[in-house]
Amino acid sequence: MLEMAEEVTYADLTFITLAKNKNEDFQQTKSKASSTVKHHWRSVAVSLGILCLVLLGAAGTMGFKAMQASQKMSSQNDNLTLQKEMLENLLTKLDVLQAKNQNLSETLQQLSNHRGRQCSPCPEKWLQRGENCYFLSAKWNTWEESKTQCITLNSRLLKIETKEELEFILESAQSYNSYWIGLFRSRAGGPWIWEDNSTFITDLFNIPDTGSSNYPICVSIQGGNLIASDCLGYRFCICEKMANQPKPGHK
Repeated sequence: MLEMAEEVTYADLTFITLAKNKNEDFQQTKSKASSTVKHHWRSVAVSLGILCLVLLGAAGTMGFKAMQASQKMSSQNDNLTLQKEMLENLLTKLDVLQAKNQNLSETLQQLSNHRGRQCSPCPEKWLQRGENCYFLSAKWNTWEESKTQCITLNSRLLKIETKEELEFILESAQSYNSYWIGLFRSRAGGPWIWEDNSTFITDLFNIPDTGSSNYPICVSIQGGNLIASDCLGYRFCICEKMANQPKPGHK
């Protein structure tokens, strides 16, 4: 009985020992597993932490770059606005300068025309030859009316004094129009007299005979010929005056 009791006790102790050993092994395995899991999660946590730091750094960098881009864009917008204002100011100044330039051009043109009229020996539409100016009027008048017209132009009816002047007048008046000149006589057979009461020099040209008319007879030029006819007839006329003499030192 004692031996059986000892065997049972030994068996129990052995079982208990084995159970204890298994429990210790289980606890060690559990502890190792727990340690492995903790180590794994610690690695994951570290990795996640590093990733978060990287993401935060990247986000910060991107935010900084976005801020720089925003500031740059704002600066560019400010520059564009400033450039636009400067351009508008320049365009306004350009308009003002163009208006001033136009006014200046008109003033210079007026001065040039005025100076040209003052410096030209003869007025506009007058012909010049030597020291004289000649005007072929396009107004249809009697001889007396033509005389008055020339006076209003500060001139007189044409007085031909040389053969050269006659040739110039005949060439200038080459047309079918008739032009009164300043030569007349008060009656048939009377002397031919110029408008200034000087005597006609007969060797300059010949005047056709007008017969025995007692009316005043005046001379005109037509088609290169000299014609004597009634002073009450209507003709154009040729006025004459001295050309303007340039002042000393005037260019």
